[in-house]
Amino acid sequence: MNELPNENFLKNVILKVDFLGEIKFSQMAVDSFRRAISDDFPNLEPRERISMHMTLDPTQRLTEEKRIKVYFFSNATTNNSITFEPNAVTFDFRKYNNYDEFRRLVQKVIQNLVTENASTKVSRVGLRYVNQIILNEGHPLEWQGFIKEPLISSIDFVERKNELSRLIGIVELNRSEYSIKFQYGWFNSEYPNPIAKKEFLLDYDCYSKNETDISSVLTQVDVYHTAIKELFRYSILDKLDRIMRGDVNV
Repeated sequence: MNELPNENFLKNVILKVDFLGEIKFSQMAVDSFRRAISDDFPNLEPRERISMHMTLDPTQRLTEEKRIKVYFFSNATTNNSITFEPNAVTFDFRKYNNYDEFRRLVQKVIQNLVTENASTKVSRVGLRYVNQIILNEGHPLEWQGFIKEPLISSIDFVERKNELSRLIGIVELNRSEYSIKFQYGWFNSEYPNPIAKKEFLLDYDCYSKNETDISSVLTQVDVYHTAIKELFRYSILDKLDRIMRGDVNV
């Protein structure tokens, strides 16, 4: 996400592409998908997901259960995965090196899907970067010089700060072509215990629900990545920037 040396506070990068209806999901299509990503995701685990659909008629409520086959591709070394199902594909990255590498893998998948499903439409594209800032020194509730003041000022509302176990804020932005949901604050990995570790959450979720061609997904991802990167930069201050650049004299 930040492409800076030494420290990378990214905990998770998630990209989900939802299809408008179901795509080709024959064994031949799945095998083609597997070949396209096998170098990066060598492990395959077929799974099953249960979908519940409820309908109402004048006399009774009917619930229909549908079992959907899902293919889970993973890499044991990186702990990264791709979930492939009839109506969506989801990238879940726990080890993220840089955007160029991430984009290359996304491009592989999209190219394969375009080849197999040229006319398929996409109903939603969402890109999410979860940054968990963890520092080994300093008071857990004090982030002056690290995080922009408006994002940390709500802590002043709490009189007995030793009682605080979580404090999260949400900002939602509607832009012309996409939306952003930004969550920030003291998430507290030891919740519901009182906050004892110096941790701060910067979680950016950029998405669009506009129907589009599957061939345009990569362009959307580029736009979302740039928007999130700019918002991340706008959220932090010099002390955190210097830590990320490897300056230990903070």
